[in-house]
Amino acid sequence: MAAKQGTGEERDLALSKAPRRKLAETVGAQLADAVRDLPPGTRVPSERDLMKSLGVGRSTVREALNGLALLGLVDIRHGLGVFVAERSPEREIEISELDKALMKGVTRDFIEARLVVEVEVARLAAERRTEADLQRIAETIEALKSQGGAPAEEALEPATQFNIAVADAAHNEVLSGVIGSFVQLMLERAGELYERDDFRHWDIEEHSLIYDAIAASDPELAASRMRDHILAVGEHYRDVGAA
Repeated sequence: MAAKQGTGEERDLALSKAPRRKLAETVGAQLADAVRDLPPGTRVPSERDLMKSLGVGRSTVREALNGLALLGLVDIRHGLGVFVAERSPEREIEISELDKALMKGVTRDFIEARLVVEVEVARLAAERRTEADLQRIAETIEALKSQGGAPAEEALEPATQFNIAVADAAHNEVLSGVIGSFVQLMLERAGELYERDDFRHWDIEEHSLIYDAIAASDPELAASRMRDHILAVGEHYRDVGAA
């Protein structure tokens, strides 16, 4: 009996982008196993050596080491290296614990990056915004208000569009690109916050305050309000155990 020939049709598959932290989780699990039986104080190979041995990039190695540090498996001594930490020998690390630690580490780095970039973006937006820019920023706030009791993932869309609109108002293509790259991290991490109605209401108020400073063409006030907002977001992440 002749084999049935394929139709040659190309079909879409139900696939989604794999989270980058899964690679860091794999690397972190390997490192956790490798250091488990080493005496406390043993120096871990350098980032360069780990990159070569594991076949991954520097950011993945750093993310994995930061996760292990949060779990108390290693001590990161800046300028000196990474060392095996004192710990209970019977302590077993679950993958779920490692995944949560990796998320916390990236969230802390993300908040730090936002403070460096978005504060200056808000300052420039207050200096350079046009009436069209203001209208677009205001529209994102109204869109966020209209979400009401919508699922977190739906409410997050206008929330992230606010950041993009503010960045575009700064009229710097490089900075707009950087904020665009932040969006995926926002979507990955803010869902737990946006499940809380009190956070949604607070976020709308914060966005409105930042908008008012930009509309008033007050660079220092816009920068100050953006800084306070990002720091407060960091506190909210810590409250839910995500940072």
